[in-house]
Amino acid sequence: MNDLIIHPSYFVDVITLIHIHHAQNIILEQQDSYVKQTYRNRCYIAAANGKLALNIPIVHQKKGHSVLYSSIEIDNSQAWASTHLKSIKSAYYSSPYFEYYQDDLEELFKEIPSSLLEWNIKTLHFLMHHLQIDRTINRVVNYEDNALAKRLITAKGDALFQLDSYIQVFQEKHGFTQPLSGLDLLFNLGPAAGRYLKKQYHKL
Repeated sequence: MNDLIIHPSYFVDVITLIHIHHAQNIILEQQDSYVKQTYRNRCYIAAANGKLALNIPIVHQKKGHSVLYSSIEIDNSQAWASTHLKSIKSAYYSSPYFEYYQDDLEELFKEIPSSLLEWNIKTLHFLMHHLQIDRTINRVVNYEDNALAKRLITAKGDALFQLDSYIQVFQEKHGFTQPLSGLDLLFNLGPAAGRYLKKQYHKL
């Protein structure tokens, strides 16, 4: 049984998608503590001026205390959602498949949960659905410390390994950019993304 434990993140990155595509069962860790500077509240896209971070503002809790990821709320008093949607549109409107997925993307952003964890799970389902990755998804009840899950959630800007390049928007200007959100793969490769993900697994 090939199980993969992940900490749900905001529009998971391409490397995480490679692991998801290979796994048979996806286990969502929701009992861990919230850690800053991770993909929990950010993702990266390829924009006109280079790699762009999209950060979700959160409601900050008391300092000095470890808080559960599942208890973190999004600060929806800020207009972050409309800003992110505009940034994604601006970055990918010229990509081969953006128009095909645009309506569903806009629908996704119409209803934002207060919980960061639940929003990230919604974005995960969005990517998996449109990338045609049909896997069983379960949530863990007790905390499971997992080294791979920790590596995948850490947003340090360094790739775990070098991906094979595919055509990206603004590639002529900035070269092939990684690591990026799975949105980049979806909008640039569309239905061919599955073959790409399968081919990349041998590099892990």
